Amino acid sequence: MNNADRRQRRRATRTDVARLANVSTAVVSYVFNNGPRAVAPATSERVREAAKLLNYHPNSTARALRTGYSKMLGVIVPDSSNPFSAGIYDELQTVAMERGYSVLFMNVRSDPDLENKAIKQLLERNVDAIFLSSSRSYAQLSMAHLEESRFVFMDQPHRVANAKSVSTDFFNAGLTATRHLIEHRHSSVDMLFGGSPDDRTDARIQGWYEAHQNANLPAGRIRQAFFTREGGYHATLDLIDSGRPPRAIFAGSDMEALGAMRALHERGQRIPEDVAIVSFDGTVDSLYTWPQLTTMQQNTKEIAGCAIKAALTPNEVPDVQIIKADLVIRDSCGC
Repeated sequence: MNNADRRQRRRATRTDVARLANVSTAVVSYVFNNGPRAVAPATSERVREAAKLLNYHPNSTARALRTGYSKMLGVIVPDSSNPFSAGIYDELQTVAMERGYSVLFMNVRSDPDLENKAIKQLLERNVDAIFLSSSRSYAQLSMAHLEESRFVFMDQPHRVANAKSVSTDFFNAGLTATRHLIEHRHSSVDMLFGGSPDDRTDARIQGWYEAHQNANLPAGRIRQAFFTREGGYHATLDLIDSGRPPRAIFAGSDMEALGAMRALHERGQRIPEDVAIVSFDGTVDSLYTWPQLTTMQQNTKEIAGCAIKAALTPNEVPDVQIIKADLVIRDSCGC
């Protein structure tokens, strides 16, 4: 390799940029770190032009050692096959990149052991914050040690010590969806739910139950559907074969609703004439069912924006941020 090749392959340094822009290395640092001292706009432009000519990129490892911040965020994904998870974390990455952060994604398949391993690995990478929809219960989270990093819990409507929480308003979403079906003269609404049907602490279940109470109606049945297509399919078959077929269903996720619709079609049940459905999530999949799903649509863009603020400027936001979901009326409810 000749000297010209060596010069071409050598990575440009801060000193090279400073020399070409005729400024000190400290000024170059101020420009690329946005401080701590202000730099005149003309000087800043000259530095950035020199960096562009030299193909200079700040050394993120050196910056992390110097500042204590890696400019990297860790995201623990419970289920990468879930369209809602894909949508929310795509928005999260978009917002993070706009703020100059890189994102590390780790899929844990809703396994608590994998979740713990992922947290440990992200801590070892010195990420500036960790985002996760935890598979652990609220009681378990309340006892967790969360002092080693900034944690932001997604889909968590309650305060967790030493962490921030961002969640859709599950209670009002469940209330609104169920009330909408009751207003179609259904005497009760069955519910497909991901978690245990015996765990009535979930706000979606509480909203579903409150809607029946407000209408002076007996609550419908809950079937565990695991937030999956397969779970929704088998749970709906169970309802159909129970001797008291469903007349209205509130599905706790779009994926459960997809499985429910297949089960109903296979058993010759018309939607919405025989069975009305409202789902929860509002993913793009809800647009491509037949009929199209009426759904409680989560605001993924606002959730992502609130989560990033909670991680980067925690003193400026409350410990819990609750985001409204909107009822999007289509065809599956019978309107």
